[in-house]
Amino acid sequence: MHLVAVVSSDPDLAHALRGYRDDAQRFLLHPIPAGAAKVWFPALRALDFAGALVLDEAQQADALALADRASLEASEVGAADALTVTQAGVVADYHFGRALIQALRSRLWDPRGANGVILGNGREAHAVARALASDGVRHLTLLATSRPDAERMVPQLAASTDVVATTSDDPIAVRLLEGADLIVRADRALRLPPALVGPHLTVVDLVPGAMSNLRREAIAAGALTLDRRDVEAHRLHVALAQVLGAGVTVEPLLQALLRDR
Repeated sequence: MHLVAVVSSDPDLAHALRGYRDDAQRFLLHPIPAGAAKVWFPALRALDFAGALVLDEAQQADALALADRASLEASEVGAADALTVTQAGVVADYHFGRALIQALRSRLWDPRGANGVILGNGREAHAVARALASDGVRHLTLLATSRPDAERMVPQLAASTDVVATTSDDPIAVRLLEGADLIVRADRALRLPPALVGPHLTVVDLVPGAMSNLRREAIAAGALTLDRRDVEAHRLHVALAQVLGAGVTVEPLLQALLRDR
């Protein structure tokens, strides 16, 4: 059985995954304290771990720096949320954007031709923007607390996507939100006016914690909604498939993470 470390500062998430093993007995998830990466990283090889799922954002940049090789996604974002131990060294990757796309597709939402809005900036927002653009979103709006923060994500997006990068308080923001099919919130401080929420929308709220007012409003309006735990389950699935190869299924991971909701 393969050992896979889980590095998380979220005690609820660590508890939900503690001792998790798949039905085929291929792997066992082993949460470890979210201390400095330079402390736990050497143990991956020494204790024969297959890899690590680095869910603690504070450790992801150091995890990338300690790896021997990195994917293009991890290099562009500047962080690693998964490490694979190979004979040639430790390989770093960043799966958050792909996980969100997979979560949306699992709910039969197709990004091709859609109008998306991302509220917030940072590495997760960056990864989501990159994934949505790569998967065919027609128009993407990036709303951050400052214009430089929003514009910083634009150069690495697919040229086929029409992109607007501005601040959340820009007068044009309301019009752009009105035309959205998908809204992804990555910053708790940024809010969506309740009047703009309707059954036409898909709302993904990445803010950690209990159900937010945004999700309550979206559910009451008949919108399709996902939260951070949904995306985390799919991130685990994508990352474990990278670390272990084919054969990992997402449904048991969803059950493990969502059973306490």
